[in-house]
Amino acid sequence: MRILHIEDAAAVACILAKYQNLTQGYKSKVVKLDKYDKFGFYKFYKDYVIITTSEELFFNSILEEAKKADIIHVHSKVELVPYLRNKYGKSKKIVLHYHGTDIRGLKNQKLPHRSRISDTAIRLIYLYRRIRNAVLLKKRIHSKVQSLSDLIIVSTPDLLQYVSAKKGIKKIYLPNPVDSDLFNPGIIPSVNSSDSLQADAVTMDTEVTNMSWVQNYLKKNNINFDIDVYDRIKHPLMYSELPRFLKRYKIYVDIRHVDGKILPNLSKTGLEALACGLDVLDFDLKFRHGLPIEHCPLTAVSKLSEEYAQL
Repeated sequence: MRILHIEDAAAVACILAKYQNLTQGYKSKVVKLDKYDKFGFYKFYKDYVIITTSEELFFNSILEEAKKADIIHVHSKVELVPYLRNKYGKSKKIVLHYHGTDIRGLKNQKLPHRSRISDTAIRLIYLYRRIRNAVLLKKRIHSKVQSLSDLIIVSTPDLLQYVSAKKGIKKIYLPNPVDSDLFNPGIIPSVNSSDSLQADAVTMDTEVTNMSWVQNYLKKNNINFDIDVYDRIKHPLMYSELPRFLKRYKIYVDIRHVDGKILPNLSKTGLEALACGLDVLDFDLKFRHGLPIEHCPLTAVSKLSEEYAQL
């Protein structure tokens, strides 16, 4: 079976493609539009990814790879579903995979550290996108693309509420897989003085989290251990270096406050921290230990293979 993954979110498509090739016997590939590969995901998974640096190359690569594919697995890029269905009719099975803000939406988002002029330009872009997204939602684009899909997947259980119940179209929660070849409790490499611990715990400040709220929330609940806040906006951390970084700490704080709500699930970084042997303080202020089996890559691709077989 040939699988084409279109686009990606935090290397989830790459991990699925890798383990589909290695353990399921599929020929699985990802086509990704990415000019900079900010976190080094696609360099790391280069054997399974076709990187494109322009919309034209991206689209042409999709057309070339889709001709050979039995299943087209679209990650977040919902606007491609009507085109693909129109072009291939029922000859291809189309899977739509939501990863979070692509369907949940996002009211407020912090901007990367740039110049004032760049910030102004980007704010205008974000304003345009918010307006555009509102229009798309108003036109019920998600309802339309879901009706054109053969299977709808969400990466966290809370996203199921945003998927319409269409007759004959199955919707499932597929837990995000963690690449256990990279993230595991193996012995940490020797560290130098620059790697010395500043605190027992660490958390990540990203474009979508309200870190000041999180810090106040922890204080109100008498959680007073020292926590390093790593700013991934200003200082992107390469994917291949993430396990070594995480293993400098004992605890990962995985509380994400987005648009006035605490997200009731673990982030992918939180899952990766569990796989590395850290304790994780979750959204319920409870400590978790060990990566749940449903997030192991073999479990994820096996479940996905079962779903493909039913299409």
